[in-house]
Amino acid sequence: MQYLIRTLTDSTGNTFTHVTQARENETFTVVEAESMEEAKCKYKAQKLNESFMKSKKGQ
Repeated sequence: MQYLIRTLTDSTGNTFTHVTQARENETFTVVEAESMEEAKCKYKAQKLNESFMKSKKGQ
């Protein structure tokens, strides 16, 4: 089971933690990026690389 744990601090300094459980058909991936578009590109590249590595191992 995967959980996404988000922690944020508001303008008054209070810290909040939110825990979300992944559904059966859902996964969570964290990507460092400057924008949503960059994050999508990095995610796609990461998945493509994982696919390539899996296929390479199979040979």
